[in-house]
Amino acid sequence: MKAAVWTDYNKIEIKDVPKPVPKEGEVLVQVKAAGVCATDVHIIIGAFKHATPPHILGHEICGVIAECGERTSAKIGERVIINTVISCGKCEWCKSGRNEMCPNGSEIGFNPHNGGYAEYVVVPEYALVRIPDNISYKEGAIIESVVCPSGSILRFGIEMGSTVFIQGAGPAGIAYLQLAKSCGAAKVIVSARGSERIEYAKKFGADIVIDAQNEDVYKRVMEETNGIGARYSIDAAGSVSSVEMAVRACANGGDIFFYGIPGEDKKINFPVTEIVLRHLNLHGVCGNYLAWEPLVNLISSGQINVRDMVTHEYSLEELPKAVEQIKNTDRSLIKAVIVFE
Repeated sequence: MKAAVWTDYNKIEIKDVPKPVPKEGEVLVQVKAAGVCATDVHIIIGAFKHATPPHILGHEICGVIAECGERTSAKIGERVIINTVISCGKCEWCKSGRNEMCPNGSEIGFNPHNGGYAEYVVVPEYALVRIPDNISYKEGAIIESVVCPSGSILRFGIEMGSTVFIQGAGPAGIAYLQLAKSCGAAKVIVSARGSERIEYAKKFGADIVIDAQNEDVYKRVMEETNGIGARYSIDAAGSVSSVEMAVRACANGGDIFFYGIPGEDKKINFPVTEIVLRHLNLHGVCGNYLAWEPLVNLISSGQINVRDMVTHEYSLEELPKAVEQIKNTDRSLIKAVIVFE
């Protein structure tokens, strides 16, 4: 089978590799589409040490079941997306439904588990999430990127009638925007950089959009919240300035979701005194094992729009081009998808 193999830092090669064979409890999935995640790009260029080459990356996967190993109940031809968390199923975290916290766990797409930048991938049967026919393969391929933000909303909630401030209008920011609206937020404020991202924030339903390059973000948030700040402050940008702004722009006693990850070489002046005196609640958020099926239902019913989040399509051979586009921060891009014919 063909696969895009990450052979070294800043190097991807299209190779013929052996087609994997499912073992007991596993299934073989024919990949129909795979989302290109910025995390993979950071790994490929060596900015995020979360995997080592050579390896087949790709953790946003949608396809059909092609073969079933022994002791499985899955059916060939079923349309599926992949919950990429590999967990032990025995620890206290797994038993409580927090499999993503498993200390013995790993993830499909990261060593030692090959990912979806290939024609086929083997996964445990428990990783399968069925999708209905009204969700396309391209849409299914980016659901994982929406699961991560939606997981924090599922865990901590957003009160109806509240004000939400989101920094960033990339994939995570757009996901948070739609989820906040679906939860009944009265006002969603988004700060974004670049005309393309500003237009995307408007398109996906932001009530207020702040031009982060040309406006005083803090002043605007205070104006829009009568000087109180946002009940929920979400950093989906992951820069030094956005981390600090997430704290400043949050209302007293409010909740801050930290989702974006600054570069490992960045130093943040964390405002501990302000956090303590203003009784702020801080949440580090990344995924939720239980969010997949609720999110699929929201997408299928039309409450969350992932179709328009897919802005660019590539073949497997064009994966390096997609990597370069993300690496160069093309603001016209929300999500790129590798499509298999």
